[in-house]
Amino acid sequence: MQFKELEWKDITSDGVIACSTCELSICGWIKIEFRINHESKENKYYLYSFGKGGIRRLEPVKYDSVESAKNAAYRIYSNEMARIKKAVDFLIYTESSIEDD
Repeated sequence: MQFKELEWKDITSDGVIACSTCELSICGWIKIEFRINHESKENKYYLYSFGKGGIRRLEPVKYDSVESAKNAAYRIYSNEMARIKKAVDFLIYTESSIEDD
């Protein structure tokens, strides 16, 4: 299942992406935010995820590159969208089977 590409806003400092953010609003009631911050001492990128359920991560995850962190964010987003689609499909199936009775 393929979903839309995430739109990132990058803030660059000295040729390095210091911070990158992506905010989504799905159907006006599901909000997802990803934030990637560069830690210069470790030269790592920390991915923070905000939203409900499986999206929210209390601890950031470290990555070696901003691309790796963005790919991980896309996987989180795809998993959440697949979960939502499954719930909607179930509701549609349930309603249609009730109407058939």
